[in-house]
Amino acid sequence: MPNPFEVASPFDEAEALEALVDVIADEVIDARSSEINARRAAAEDSENLRLARAL
Repeated sequence: MPNPFEVASPFDEAEALEALVDVIADEVIDARSSEINARRAAAEDSENLRLARAL
């Protein structure tokens, strides 16, 4: 049960929001990295296929 006499500090909220922003930014970076890696893999696959057909 929460303490009715406890006063929330604005610094606690600011720190929590900063942590949330950091987590979201990391997720965006991870998603972009995954997309880049998928595109590279697709490009490498098509290049390997082209080379194999040339043989």
